[in-house]
Amino acid sequence: MNYSLLLAGLAFGFFVLLLIAMQIGKWIGDGVDEKGSSGVSVIEGSVFALLGLLVAFTFSGAAQRMADRRDLLVQEVNAIGTAWLRIDMLDGTAQPALRDQFRRYVDGRIDYYRNVADLERRDAVAEKVASMQKEIWATSMRAARISVPPFAASYVGAVNEMFDVASAQTVAQKVHPPIATYAFLGFLALVAAGLVGLNLASSRRGTLLHRAVYAIVMTTALYIIIDFEFPRIGTIRIDQSDELLIAQRQQMVDPPSALK
Repeated sequence: MNYSLLLAGLAFGFFVLLLIAMQIGKWIGDGVDEKGSSGVSVIEGSVFALLGLLVAFTFSGAAQRMADRRDLLVQEVNAIGTAWLRIDMLDGTAQPALRDQFRRYVDGRIDYYRNVADLERRDAVAEKVASMQKEIWATSMRAARISVPPFAASYVGAVNEMFDVASAQTVAQKVHPPIATYAFLGFLALVAAGLVGLNLASSRRGTLLHRAVYAIVMTTALYIIIDFEFPRIGTIRIDQSDELLIAQRQQMVDPPSALK
């Protein structure tokens, strides 16, 4: 499924709904006595204040979660690099098998990030990577038994850190606000649009521009929020961060280039 087109289609549909809500509000406002509408400004102010507060919190939370995922990826690359280097601390007979498993594991992690927007494919790759982790751990335990204890302990700690960061990243990819949050935010934006149309009903100036501006601003705000929340399916992307993992994979030569 092309999620970029789906997101763009939803944004356009919401834009149209906002225009319809404002038009309905204008129709209602045409039949309302202006004198009888006194005192409703408090209600309108409360609705717009709640809308602004909810947009601000949702926007901030989505941006923070995107930054956290990027930071976790950097931590994962560093953890993989450290564990890879510490393979040299193990017994020489165990190193070739571990290096091969590490390369396949990093290939799996790269595949995971490339398919993170495809929910079904992502979960399948995650299961495959989990199986690779078990293989690496089993091989590491056998290598640790025949290696110098302090060196083996240092290597095992690095492998454990590598797996912990990968698990944290996998969980972070699935952490999102409840659907009800976005549904209520969209509903509140539509209610506010109706109030905008209600207030514009008494205006003698052309109101099409004002309605278009409101619809564009609100649609763009919600689009950016969802884009922050799912930064691999829309305009805002963090695919560039994957280059760090790819660069790390390219450095995983056998034997390590530093020992040549």
